[in-house]
Amino acid sequence: MSSTLKKGLKWSNGDKLTAHDFVFAWQRLLNPKTAAQNASVYYNIKNAEQVNLGKKKVSELGVQALSDTKLEITLERRDPYLKATLSSENLFPENEAFVNKAGKKYGTSSKYVISNGPFVMKDWDGSGTTWHYVKNNQYHEKNDVTLKRINIQVTKNTATGVNQFQAGKVDNASLTGYYVKQFKNDKRLKTVLQLRSDNLELGINSNKSLKNLNFRKALSLSINRNQLVNDVLTDGSRAATSIVPKGLVKSPDGKTDLSDATGDLVKYNPTEAKKLWATAQKELGTKKVSLDLYVDDSSDGKNVGEYVQGKIQNTLKGVTLNIKQVPAKSRFQKLMSYKFDTALGGWSGNFDPYTFLQQFETGFEHNHGKFSDKEYDALLKKINTSDLDNLDTRWQDLIKSQKVLINQQATIPLYQPASSYLINPKLKGVVTHNLGTPLDVTRAYLVK
Repeated sequence: MSSTLKKGLKWSNGDKLTAHDFVFAWQRLLNPKTAAQNASVYYNIKNAEQVNLGKKKVSELGVQALSDTKLEITLERRDPYLKATLSSENLFPENEAFVNKAGKKYGTSSKYVISNGPFVMKDWDGSGTTWHYVKNNQYHEKNDVTLKRINIQVTKNTATGVNQFQAGKVDNASLTGYYVKQFKNDKRLKTVLQLRSDNLELGINSNKSLKNLNFRKALSLSINRNQLVNDVLTDGSRAATSIVPKGLVKSPDGKTDLSDATGDLVKYNPTEAKKLWATAQKELGTKKVSLDLYVDDSSDGKNVGEYVQGKIQNTLKGVTLNIKQVPAKSRFQKLMSYKFDTALGGWSGNFDPYTFLQQFETGFEHNHGKFSDKEYDALLKKINTSDLDNLDTRWQDLIKSQKVLINQQATIPLYQPASSYLINPKLKGVVTHNLGTPLDVTRAYLVK
């Protein structure tokens, strides 16, 4: 397929923005030297996987500029979500001359950031907690952008942000937990359910006890997701019912959400959990199992971790979860080592539900537990190949694949997170997104 860019597009430094900038950006994304974590999401582009694995040159990627305004994209297979996928920030263009000149400093401070959007970043040193955005006068729709400056203040905790909002010092504040509940009936509150799944990840390959299916199922059945979101998170998050989050995609006839069609596969049943744990104890030849649980050093990480720890230990006598609270980067490194017991993790895929299911494919980079199931792999391959010619069949296989994952307890789904904000009622035109940037103020304006 081919796409035509608007004429007269420019970067904030005055350079022309052309189709070549997209080619450069996409080649850079798939280049293995970039080590982009989400590169595999775009393997539907011709040769993308081979390029990303270093088996083909980046110049062989299925994208080329036919002219300054015409971009041609060649796919490996049919993609019903292509138009939506093209809006991903990972596929935004990049100014090759600017990137090459900045080198390793690219993106490390506002000096090494260039824009083609409505605003330009200023006065960020790479680690500071304050910076601002100013209107980009090179933006092609600058006349529709009302705000001239946006001041950013990172707060250390929610209470500080709320106090600043209440004092009229900021027009927007992020809320968590208790504060969402406090402002529940306030018209200034806006909650956005994210297209993300947060799970209790299992080191199936690295821990002997977790290789036992009955034990994995017992762990899952011990957790009350509704209690977790209503009494612990209290921020509008949704209890997980399956692998793919609610609101991502609807059936081919446009009537049913995939989450609703799949049904509630994730149950809370402490009685059954105890029975399965008793069986697992016999199979494992032990009465006690101790597991490490890695969580982020955030309030949500601590609270969710302690809740999961309490429910499992109280239900499954003899099971101990030792919480290891570490920086998010360290937790992620532990997951990527493929050597861990359990960890709180999550996944934000793309508009195709396949990107959520791919996590558990044999050999996939982010299959942290190294789960492997031949039936599942076959289903996944079918979903991403022959099913693309029959979306009704694909729909049924999307449902079936999630049932396989839960039946084999590849992971333990916990909740679908939400982002909540207080927004000044005088700030009009704010648009919310459940994938990507939660709040878009491109067309926002203040009224007196």
